[in-house]
Amino acid sequence: MMVDERVREFLEKVASSSPTPGGGSVAALAGAIACSLSEMVCNLTIGKKKYADVEQEMKKLLQQCSELREKFVQLVDEDARAFDEVMMAFREKRGIQEALKRAAETPLETASTCVAIAEKTREIAAKGNKNSITDAGVAALMAKTAFYSALLNVRINLKEIGDTAYIRRIDEQIKEMEGQIERLVAETMKIVEEWI
Repeated sequence: MMVDERVREFLEKVASSSPTPGGGSVAALAGAIACSLSEMVCNLTIGKKKYADVEQEMKKLLQQCSELREKFVQLVDEDARAFDEVMMAFREKRGIQEALKRAAETPLETASTCVAIAEKTREIAAKGNKNSITDAGVAALMAKTAFYSALLNVRINLKEIGDTAYIRRIDEQIKEMEGQIERLVAETMKIVEEWI
């Protein structure tokens, strides 16, 4: 059985009437899945004679993807905590702006990490085991989905923040990251589609 009790429990928590874990946590989990798929392609490349010339690079990419996956896993919990802090700030009627900024910055970090895994995935698709190239394609698409999902959570929190300079700075970061992820995923999908 591929879906064990822990996975089912998480899905049930998401489906419940509790606001956490919500979309931000799910976005981070989607990013972690992108990492896992990228790692799988690396593992299916390492040790194959046909790919001996890229083995060291694949080992390095494997380690980097593993580190990014762990970061996403931490962001699943951090996003839920940030939301809880916002709710507490509203209840106590203090520290609301600071809590909203933290709640915007957590999914912003998720989005930034999505760009990082999209970059690794492009390299993996270009040089990794071609029998697994569609897995690299799915990883790229998961990274893109996670990215835009995270941005929804950034934007909902920015809406309540009164610091216009802060909002402008975040908007500039978002615009830059959007350009990066679109380019990286398009390049990956071009590699995939040329092969299949």
